[in-house]
Amino acid sequence: MDAVLSWEDQVWMDPDGGRILFHGVLPTVVYPQVMRPRASWDGLALLAGEEDIDAWEFEEASEKESAGINLTEAMLGGGATQLYLERLMLLDDVTAGRFPDPEPWRMLRVAKKHDRPVYHLEPPMDDEDWVDHLEREADQLTRWRTLLKIPRQGRRFSKLLKVAKGYSSSPSDGPMELQVASALAASWWWLLEESLSPELRLERDQRIASRLRGAMADLRSRFGTEATLMVPSLQVRITELVEILDSGVEPETAIDGTSSDEEEE
Repeated sequence: MDAVLSWEDQVWMDPDGGRILFHGVLPTVVYPQVMRPRASWDGLALLAGEEDIDAWEFEEASEKESAGINLTEAMLGGGATQLYLERLMLLDDVTAGRFPDPEPWRMLRVAKKHDRPVYHLEPPMDDEDWVDHLEREADQLTRWRTLLKIPRQGRRFSKLLKVAKGYSSSPSDGPMELQVASALAASWWWLLEESLSPELRLERDQRIASRLRGAMADLRSRFGTEATLMVPSLQVRITELVEILDSGVEPETAIDGTSSDEEEE
């Protein structure tokens, strides 16, 4: 658990040209405008699949019909997410509990408005290797040892939170309570990750990093070697993804960015 919970955007320079800009986000948290990325970017890469975007659109439609319905459903779902949201919603100075996930959703809308390429870093469901990976993830998540840990998740979450607070800090701009939100988000992620083996987590992240380089290659072919690819990522995941990129992972070919001239509402 040596992740650095940094508020500074991190830049990874692709050896073939272009730069990948990681912007750390916290699930369901709305950043004040002063904390939004100031650098210009040419394309957007989301740590999500195409099916997730459909889910985001459904969440937005649900919120318009009944504000707060997605938060209520997430809280009722129990587990790590409930533990995260219960504590997060106690922070008076943090705007949270919003669905779809505010910062990635906002950037997606900006990309659509300006007709910028959008890349999905999780492979599509017709990718046999990815489906096999997801099946092995599901198998580990339903192992009896994993299920036996569920009643003790609250205690484990509290222990992880103590560790995370040692890595978190308040942003130079924005509410000081975001330091607590950062630690909560890290604890939530670590608790989820404990259900998967290190080998399976590494396999997943290597695939994502490979697709990230593939997205950069496609963007570079459109905008040249000075192109910038924006990646809104869970804050706690950035260090690990950068380390995998530094290890020399090869770009995945045939990953194309979609674009749209749809206007942001």
